Amino acid sequence: MDNSFKLEQAHLKMVHETLQNTLDEIEPLLSANADQAKNFKRTAGKETALNFDSYADNLDTFATIETMNKQIDAFNNKQTQLQSMKARVLRLLPAPYFARIDLQYPDESEKIPFYIGAAGFSPTPEEPMIIDWRSPIADLYYNNQIGATSYIANDRQIGVTVDTRRQFLLHDDVLEDIFDTDVAIQDPLLVKTLQANKDSQMTSITATIQKEQNVIIRDTTSRALLVNGIAGSGKTSVVLQRIAYLLYHYRENLVAKDMLLLTPNTLFTNYIQQVLPSLGEESPLQMTFDQLLGTFNSSKFTAQTSHVQILAQRLDNLTLTKDDFSNIRLNDDAIFTQNDIKDLFDQTSATLSLDRRITALTTVMTSQIEQKIATESNDGKIQSELSDLTDSQQEKIFGRLITPSSDIAVHSATKKMLQWRYRNLLKQIAQKNWLNLSHIVKNTLHVETINQLDYSYTRLKLLNLAQKKLRFAMVDEIQDYSLDQIIFLITAFPKANWTLVGDQFQSILATENPLTFDNLKDIFEQHKIKVTQRNLYTSYRSSGAITKAFISHGAPGLIEKITTVQTGGVLPQWIESHNTDALIDNLRKQIEEFNTDELSAIITDDSALASLIKDKIKQVVLGSNAEKLPANGVVALPLTLAKGLEFDNVIIANLNTEYYQDSQFGENRIYTAFSRASKQLIINQVLN
Repeated sequence: MDNSFKLEQAHLKMVHETLQNTLDEIEPLLSANADQAKNFKRTAGKETALNFDSYADNLDTFATIETMNKQIDAFNNKQTQLQSMKARVLRLLPAPYFARIDLQYPDESEKIPFYIGAAGFSPTPEEPMIIDWRSPIADLYYNNQIGATSYIANDRQIGVTVDTRRQFLLHDDVLEDIFDTDVAIQDPLLVKTLQANKDSQMTSITATIQKEQNVIIRDTTSRALLVNGIAGSGKTSVVLQRIAYLLYHYRENLVAKDMLLLTPNTLFTNYIQQVLPSLGEESPLQMTFDQLLGTFNSSKFTAQTSHVQILAQRLDNLTLTKDDFSNIRLNDDAIFTQNDIKDLFDQTSATLSLDRRITALTTVMTSQIEQKIATESNDGKIQSELSDLTDSQQEKIFGRLITPSSDIAVHSATKKMLQWRYRNLLKQIAQKNWLNLSHIVKNTLHVETINQLDYSYTRLKLLNLAQKKLRFAMVDEIQDYSLDQIIFLITAFPKANWTLVGDQFQSILATENPLTFDNLKDIFEQHKIKVTQRNLYTSYRSSGAITKAFISHGAPGLIEKITTVQTGGVLPQWIESHNTDALIDNLRKQIEEFNTDELSAIITDDSALASLIKDKIKQVVLGSNAEKLPANGVVALPLTLAKGLEFDNVIIANLNTEYYQDSQFGENRIYTAFSRASKQLIINQVLN
């Protein structure tokens, strides 16, 4: 056995034992700290006397409470630290690390080895046993460079020489193999990972991040980063690793709720949901664009075509008329009529933007109601209504039964009663229900029916609903978005940094003006957001034979640029059937040949064929966005749901349909369907 292997096996065993010992030590420490905290709270509560008899007593009491709170905070902080350490150790135990780099610093006589893992671990602050894959030093590993180089830490450039770049195949404390390499495309760890069977959940690529992916993951300077990658180039994985990296890099002032990830459908959302937790990070808010739209507006409209680009040009210079307002009523009485609201609006400063004038008008209307409440609370006739309140009404208004015994108490109770009485009116004003948005949209666009996106955009603009606290927005499958949707997103999140991920050749949705990456960049730059584009032209998912098949259909112009990691492979099979019955028989035979431990898919052009397959073959069909992929076996699903997913084997149910022969989108659909397969691709055609 090679001496390097023996030394690495011994080191792995030592690290694994240290991790296990640390875990064994943490459990009693967690229990002891929790008991100490509980006992302290119980004892302190009994012994602490709250004395407010004098100013000096107040100071003593407050000092005692402050001391108690500090001690409780100390217990809580210790518990949090121990739980965090336990989580890291549990994450590392199945595979403590995956790589090692040896660095020679200019002022050091000996090389220093650094082991890189999914999380950092240090038995003592001075002893980094495993460094986090997101650390500045780990950047040297992903850059695949042996020799003199440098890295940035604490805004300082540090020169080093990389002497060794080593990868490990291991589990627990068992070392399977080691590789010394500096060439990414010959990465044996990557190839072994890619050849593993697919699953119902996407896994992290921490151990196999490639150089061009690493650049994207660690980019902290681009306001908008556009990732253009071919099918199977790891775009989605890169986005998820990037989220984890940003949460680490900005850990002092960034939390998951400051980020948003937009996904193509909820099946896809379920597919990726375990990646970030496996990296020890909380997932950001994940939703589809339609779900996001619902958070800005729950109303539903029927018009199919949106006109956001026109609205963006016209809304800022809009002149509101009486009909753009609605009466505000309370118990069928009009408190503010259209004319009242128009008069008040005209009194706001015309130098303000329209949304600020609307906000100012809201303040004026609210102030008038509050003044009305203040005046009426001094009215003896209204004050007498307190005695008419039933016990139930008093409970609703005051939370208890009342017996006001002084003029001040009566005034206060009357005011609270009126606030309760006018609560819905104040809510209508605050929600700006007095603004007739439907009329504004129709009048601005000169249309009879309203589109959901148009209404939501108008509401977003005029009600100033932009979410300025969102710091990072990630959009997957960006090629499926319209320019109108892009404008909505930029308006909704004006302070966000953007990561836009897609593949121009996977644009499969029939639209009049499909998005191009050039006009996407134009829209962002019109909003003064500079776009940095990165291209991913390496095929990781599919075998060489399958990659050649999908590139020749959807992106023949990229053949010279494409690099395939998994060369060779089984050639795609083309099967002809004379009618639908023969197709069903062929599909049944093809399914029977698949390895049941692998995950395979029958991809259809629509749900009708998927339903037929379900009826005739009794095959599981995914047609609901809420469903999840199985861990293995065979599923049938339309291409619109299969986008973004990957399978060991793929059957194209029938390529000879109008869907795939469409002059504008047909080649893109073939490219997308073929590229879902990793190992085997079977293409069926019905001849009649």
